Amino acid sequence: MKGIFSLAGLALAAGLGTAQASTLTLDYTGQTPGAKTVYYSFHGRSDSVSAGQFAFDVAGQSDPLLAWCVDLTHALSKTATGYATGASLFGSTVLTNLDRLFTQHYADVVDAVSSAAFQVAIWEVVYDSNSLNLGRGAFRLSRWTDDRVERKAADFLALTDETGGYQLDFLKSTSWWRPSQSLVTAVATPDPAPVPLPAPVLMLGSGLLALLGLSRRRKAA
Repeated sequence: MKGIFSLAGLALAAGLGTAQASTLTLDYTGQTPGAKTVYYSFHGRSDSVSAGQFAFDVAGQSDPLLAWCVDLTHALSKTATGYATGASLFGSTVLTNLDRLFTQHYADVVDAVSSAAFQVAIWEVVYDSNSLNLGRGAFRLSRWTDDRVERKAADFLALTDETGGYQLDFLKSTSWWRPSQSLVTAVATPDPAPVPLPAPVLMLGSGLLALLGLSRRRKAA
């Protein structure tokens, strides 16, 4: 299910990757397709949060933008907030694992449980990318979290080497006084266009088809 964005949203998100120095004003509108309360420990500090994909209205655009939190050190601003696009937030290991996660499991985000689980998996990748285990490291789930969310997140984190399904772009709050959470957006990459065959190969194929047709006519006679 790569069509999680609306068509206009896809075009907007695709434009983020090419507008390295641009800014967006985002206004939070809710969580889709739902969210679940997640209880966790982050660098030894216990907390809870409504985990799930975010939806934003974008100033000057008629369609929403969907994004995920990649930042547990700041609170999300729920009023109109400026973001810089194309931010460089992570090293190669985190970027590769985020690519794998989105490629292999973004299509599986269909309800509140899977949305919360995907957000949990993102945090695990961001903060513990060298050891993807929800029970240890800088980010840990607590036992109060819904078991379904924990199981689904663990499934999402069983990553293979498959990559390249989505273009990811990172958004960083431009506020210096009270920064909002940094975000990641994703847009499905287009399927590769078929490679055109050289003219001699096409001619050879046409000749073989013609000979096959002639042979069939002779047998029928």
